[in-house]
Amino acid sequence: MKKFKTTALAGVLLTAMLVPMPGHSQTTQPSTDQKNTIFDYKKELKLTDEQEQKIRQLLLELSKKLQIEQAKLTLANADLEELLKKEAELEKIKEAVNREAAIRAEITYADLAAGRRINAVLTPAQLKQWREIQEKARQAQKQPKSDPAK
Repeated sequence: MKKFKTTALAGVLLTAMLVPMPGHSQTTQPSTDQKNTIFDYKKELKLTDEQEQKIRQLLLELSKKLQIEQAKLTLANADLEELLKKEAELEKIKEAVNREAAIRAEITYADLAAGRRINAVLTPAQLKQWREIQEKARQAQKQPKSDPAK
């Protein structure tokens, strides 16, 4: 069983490295909701090439971390489901739930830490402008979408 889990983790990790992760922080790719990244505002923010390169490196590191953690989460979830199916002892189920929660916390923390590192690359004026852009985007998301069929 241990060998199977190791093989499964290796397979999940390999797959995760090949498949792009949808977004956290500034990593989101345009989708049907058309979420923009910091790079879409490069001109408005007056990002230098050096700043852009640093931010891209930080996002690459975050992406790798998130892919690994997502693979761990997939396995932890499978373990929990297995325990639930066989009605395992509650203590074992609690441990599995806690493992899942710890992985989710690590994902959230990695995202927040990367956001802080990215913010540190920006000048105070750029950071102020970037936060204003993000706030406008949040407000726009809260607005009800009009139904074009009407």
